[in-house]
Amino acid sequence: MIEAANKVLAKQLTLCRTAEIFELPLIGLTSPIRRRRMLQQNIVVVKNAVKRYGKEELVLDGLNMTVSNGSVYTLLGASGCGKTTLLSCIVGLRYLDSGEMWVLGGSPDSVGCGIPGPRVGYMPQDTSLVELFSTSDALYYFGRINGLDDKEIETRHRFFSELFQLPPANQLVKNMSGGQRRRVSFVAALMHKPEFLILDEPTVGLDPILRDNIWAYLIKLTQEEGTTVLMTTHYIEEAKQANTVSLMRHGKLLAESAPQKLLEKFQSSSLDEIFLKLCEAQNNAVTLTEDQGSNMEDTGGDAFNHDRNKYEQLQGNKTVSKRQVSRLRRFKALFVKNSIQFTRDYSIVIFAILIPIFSWAVLLLAIGDDPKNLNIGIVNDEAGNCDSSNFGNIWNDEISCHFSNLSCRFLNNLDDSIVTQKYYNNISEAKYDVQRGELHGIIYFHHNFSEALKIRVEHVTFAKDSDLLASQIQVFRDMSELQIGLFLQKHLFEWFLDVFKAIMSDCKYLPKVATPPIRFEDPIYGTTDLKYIDFVIPSILSVVAFNMGNVVSSILIITDREEGVWNRSLVQGVKAKEILLSHIVVESIITIIQSITIILLVFPVWGLECKGSILVIIFLFFLNTFCGMMCGFVISAFCTTVSSAIFLSIGNFLTTILMTGSYWPTEAMPTWLDWISYIWPTTLASQSFRGIIYKNSSISDSEVYIGFITTLGWTVLFFVVTIFGMKLKS
Repeated sequence: MIEAANKVLAKQLTLCRTAEIFELPLIGLTSPIRRRRMLQQNIVVVKNAVKRYGKEELVLDGLNMTVSNGSVYTLLGASGCGKTTLLSCIVGLRYLDSGEMWVLGGSPDSVGCGIPGPRVGYMPQDTSLVELFSTSDALYYFGRINGLDDKEIETRHRFFSELFQLPPANQLVKNMSGGQRRRVSFVAALMHKPEFLILDEPTVGLDPILRDNIWAYLIKLTQEEGTTVLMTTHYIEEAKQANTVSLMRHGKLLAESAPQKLLEKFQSSSLDEIFLKLCEAQNNAVTLTEDQGSNMEDTGGDAFNHDRNKYEQLQGNKTVSKRQVSRLRRFKALFVKNSIQFTRDYSIVIFAILIPIFSWAVLLLAIGDDPKNLNIGIVNDEAGNCDSSNFGNIWNDEISCHFSNLSCRFLNNLDDSIVTQKYYNNISEAKYDVQRGELHGIIYFHHNFSEALKIRVEHVTFAKDSDLLASQIQVFRDMSELQIGLFLQKHLFEWFLDVFKAIMSDCKYLPKVATPPIRFEDPIYGTTDLKYIDFVIPSILSVVAFNMGNVVSSILIITDREEGVWNRSLVQGVKAKEILLSHIVVESIITIIQSITIILLVFPVWGLECKGSILVIIFLFFLNTFCGMMCGFVISAFCTTVSSAIFLSIGNFLTTILMTGSYWPTEAMPTWLDWISYIWPTTLASQSFRGIIYKNSSISDSEVYIGFITTLGWTVLFFVVTIFGMKLKS
């Protein structure tokens, strides 16, 4: 008990000393709110504020300003004079190049200051609302991040709807007029009953009756609830209703005083006239006297005119607001916001869910099957045009086997589903059609093909070069289409061996005689009938997973910034890390759905063989998508426009698909480029996919877990770079 009493006494003595220093009245010492308000007679104090954009553009030029507690302070000035920049410095979105600023207990964004946080309500010049929000969504979001429960939000929503004629609860922001958006934005700043309201052009575009309602409500807030209002406006005459008016031009306050005092000192009935005189004086670089009104009531430096030690003592005695909002409540609000943005934008839903499925279906249909209906020119000097009844003749006598028109036997066994035969009289005509792109190749038989082939088989040691040449089937290919040319070569070679083995069998020779003296055994992994799609799939899985996560996330932060929601949320106390985390959670849910859907489509539904675990493939696919998502956040953190982010994502996709070896093996690259490809985020992951699919490798095998490790490593790196980029932007 004694110890507790001593602590209370110490606090009272500290407060008394502070009050004595600053000549504050010692009343209401038992009320924390009253103590805080006595110590903060001025909500905002700015001293010698200087702010530049770049090296040349001076926006704030030694500005001094004071906003008293419980008053309406109106900042007047033309567009470009620095009003919005000043407000952004007050709310902590920008920082002064020099000078001092004191807001709600300290410099913005410092310990003891009420900014950022729910003590302030902020309405930017741009309405800064999510385009896909409805009126209700917008008010619920800003209410929740400022600590209100849904019942309170609903009650205040009904009240403000009647007072300010808000749009219907379900009307989307993107379908609202400018005036409707501004009203919703204004009410969003009022929802949580802040003690300090900062409003940038709240009445622009509104009809006179609504402007009067807003002013009446703001004056009521200051008189009955002690709220402080700092606002900018273009309407000079309406500023007469404020407690304090400051006239701003070229980054300086020309005057700061009560409207009536200004009118009396200048002996004028119009603030417009006073403003004009002050502007002319500034243009003429005249040093105005106190009677002329320059800074005539300027108390901007009063709080800083005391001894520095006393000012620091005041800073140490500030009472931080008890009004705190839990991180969980803010995170829930952010999660709902991101979910609404995703589900309401049908283009994103289509792009994130349906397009990947459609793309994979097209990939599986378009890649891997053998080419069909390839036009081949036939020049057969032995038998001319072979019809379906001419299969050539093979007969045996007691001495040897005899051949006749074997060219027809070869041609009639050519697979018509792959090759379409077109007969020509000579090679020149066929080559001409190859040049015109009508043929993919030419097959030529010599006039004595069958006889020469008999000599090659039975009397090879006595054969002449002319006999050996005539026994060959000559194939001329169009290799400008490499894959088709290579496919034709492989297919015709297999076709020749099959027919030649059958001929040897009919002649009672050993069919093995027709087999080349090299034997390819059964593969250790895979099968001999794998298609090109089987080569492509492992790498494409890695690349597409990475790209799916990359594309959507690369524009999320930029979109929030462009809509103004990002900065407005930061002013209300939301942390950048919380915004990022909420995006990650929503994107992860989408990623899980994508991963399961695509893997099931590729393997069980389409029927591609997978020797390993489907669950391991789904997990690795998800990690690749998550890694791509974090790469997208890096792009979003450093790019300033959606278009630049999209271009960078497209370039990243093209580079990744080539570096990963999706179309051609990485072993074919130059050595230095091969090394770069191996440190690329998707290359080792694609090799892990290949091991799982074709080798039944488990996650404990080095070929597989190296893909997991590198993917996780890149994910962590991208996350760190994203945090750095967000801090840099701040």
